[in-house]
Amino acid sequence: MKTLNFPLSVIFVLASVMFLSCGKEKSNSEWTGWRGPNRDGVVKNFHSPAEWPAGLTKVWTKNVGLCDASPVFADDRIFLHVKQNENEVTLCLDAESGKELWQTVNNVSPEVTGGARPHPGPRSTPFVAEGKVFTLGVGGALNCLDAKTGQVIWKNEECTEVPDFFVGMSPLLVDNKCVVHLGGKNGSIVAFDANTGEKVWTIDNEPATYSSPIIMKVGSEQVLAVQTETDLLGVSLDGNVLWRIPTPGERRFYNSSTPVIAGQIIYIAGQGIGTKSFKIEKTGNEYTWSENWHNPEFGVSFNSPVLKEGYLYGHEARLGKLFCLDAATGETAWADTTSHNRFASALDLGNVLLSVTAKGDLLVYEPNPEKYEEKAVYEISSTEVYAHPLVSGNKIYTKDKETLTCWEVL
Repeated sequence: MKTLNFPLSVIFVLASVMFLSCGKEKSNSEWTGWRGPNRDGVVKNFHSPAEWPAGLTKVWTKNVGLCDASPVFADDRIFLHVKQNENEVTLCLDAESGKELWQTVNNVSPEVTGGARPHPGPRSTPFVAEGKVFTLGVGGALNCLDAKTGQVIWKNEECTEVPDFFVGMSPLLVDNKCVVHLGGKNGSIVAFDANTGEKVWTIDNEPATYSSPIIMKVGSEQVLAVQTETDLLGVSLDGNVLWRIPTPGERRFYNSSTPVIAGQIIYIAGQGIGTKSFKIEKTGNEYTWSENWHNPEFGVSFNSPVLKEGYLYGHEARLGKLFCLDAATGETAWADTTSHNRFASALDLGNVLLSVTAKGDLLVYEPNPEKYEEKAVYEISSTEVYAHPLVSGNKIYTKDKETLTCWEVL
């Protein structure tokens, strides 16, 4: 048998390529926080079928507890933040089997009152990074756990004020800081040291709402876009307010939608006044903003649009009908006539878009700016669904009132 002798340099290059390929595949499968690693609802590793089946195949289902918080995925494990009995609990499950690997009681769950009473469990999605899990409870309790063991690393329970419908924003880890918006009318945007829980910086007197901060890049600098109850703020990673765009909610709207980012363009849609586009620019040390367009006809309520190939897709604010806007001009491309629910989620799976409505329906449709083109509809739950789905490979994980279900697309 002939022996092939390769130079060490070739072997090193081949090994490096294999390592980087495996690393990229693993990175693409991670869903580390609210709406994914970039908070844009883009799934990078979905295995799309040649033809969508008549039904989804149920792999497993598990009663996990009450929550509207979405599941997240890292290292082949699923992390959830739920209410079990009288406690808020973090769970870690094996993604393949649904087997519980660990659970940690974070804190006693506060009583949820008023209009939020039907939703007693956590609604803030965990964030997983650097071997840690960060959770935020309905009453503002912030916990940092070891992702492998569930052991508590640090916690902060100082904040007791909450918005009208309790805490709904999801924590974000950036620059080794855990950023959250705590409180209610007298809220504070706070960055905690991710390792120790010490406060790094605080921006006071910013009324909290249910939107979650997102990272954007202006020039060469990373900044945070933070939606408060009254304004859209630009915040530097060291805690300075860079710009302030007035965005008051109207007609019983609460700024629940997360901003959509495309370079230095920001799209906001949850104020009850339709959808707006802004451009952020930096000259020297000064930041300025300008409005690109305003579509007063279509906006969202308790959902965030996805941006796909120059078009925004979302569920309109009143009845949850799907719509599509030209992201460059704001013009309405199309609006479907079927009512779903203003509580909904939308994801970009590559060659299709996916929405889950609070009615328990999963919709699959084309990213088509010409018309609404439905590929499939599945009933995934007999109870209401408020959590966003988790998609990885050919698996779709859905969380309804109390159960997490793993579906397979065959």
